[in-house]
Order: sequence, then C-alpha cells, then structure tokens
Amino acid sequence: MKNLGMHLAADYPHRGGGRLGLGPFAAAVLRTDNRRRAIAGGAVLASALLLVATPRLRHSPALHLFADMRNLLGVPNTLNVLTAYPLLLAGVPGLILCLFGGGCFGISLRWEALGWFLFYVGNVGAAFGSAYYHLKPDDDRLIWDRLPVF
Repeated sequence: MKNLGMHLAADYPHRGGGRLGLGPFAAAVLRTDNRRRAIAGGAVLASALLLVATPRLRHSPALHLFADMRNLLGVPNTLNVLTAYPLLLAGVPGLILCLFGGGCFGISLRWEALGWFLFYVGNVGAAFGSAYYHLKPDDDRLIWDRLPVF
C-alpha cells in the first residue's frame, strides 16, 4: 500500500527526525503501512491474554440433553450424529473440485480459490466435530462441535 503522502519526521533524520528519540522499530511501527499490522497484532495479543486470564465458562447440563436420544445399531444419539453428514456430503465434493477441478467454479483469483478451499475444509471439519460431540455430548467435546465453524 502506498504511503499516500503521510511522512513522519522520523522518516527524514537529516530534517530533524533523528532528534525524536525513536528507534528504527518504533519509527517503522508509526508508518501508515505498518500501523494497521501493529493494531491487528495488538488485538490478537490482547485477545489471547483475555482468553488465558478469564475463567472457563461452564454450560448448563441441560444444554447436552436432546429431544431425540435414541440409539440405533449401538450408536448413541443416532439421529443427532447423522444430521452432521450432509455437511460432509457438501464438503468433500467441494474440496475435490477445489483441488482437482481446474477452474470448475470459474475462479480466476488464487486467493478466491483459497477462500473456497477453507470454506469446504470447514464443512468437513464441522461434520466430524459435530458427529464426535453428539456421540457423547458434554462440555469437553462441545469445542469440537463449534471450532470448525470459526
């Protein structure tokens, strides 16, 4: 990205910018191009610290009770487990077309193809994570149901 005419005195030490006492790292962070990266990095760091510093939230045990808890062929919560597999039926062909389709979707940009690939990976991950959680629903397995969605 261009620096759109915004220049700091630190960029020109021969014009007095060297007297600001900024080191090369601080001057680089203050530049417009790097400011967005610094803000994004700070947000990620703050989120990670918040995640570590806060206590774990417990869910109500009623969250894991489903209306249909029947077992078929020895699989607990069979219908809840099976409802995850339509995601798999959409995700696997999409992944195959993304990897080997050769422009099947009419995608011309590399980053667009990467976006679709990640979408279909999320579908496949959600299918397996949801099936794993619904086999034996509890707080420890709930993350595997929700994680692929993110």
